[in-house]
Amino acid sequence: MGEQGETAIAFGPVGLAGCALLLLGILKRSRFVALLGLAGVVADVTIAELGGFKAMNETRATSAELE
Repeated sequence: MGEQGETAIAFGPVGLAGCALLLLGILKRSRFVALLGLAGVVADVTIAELGGFKAMNETRATSAELE
């Protein structure tokens, strides 16, 4: 069976730092810090090169498909 139907939720280092800044911004009521954290989370979800959510859910070619 393939793993094509599975979805993993994972944050890379940028996403984790973004979550921390987002939470800190909310708790301290600082819009700038919260927006900075939100930008980190969005970047982690949309850019696969950051090694986060997008990279975990991206389809990869297996060695059998390459040959």
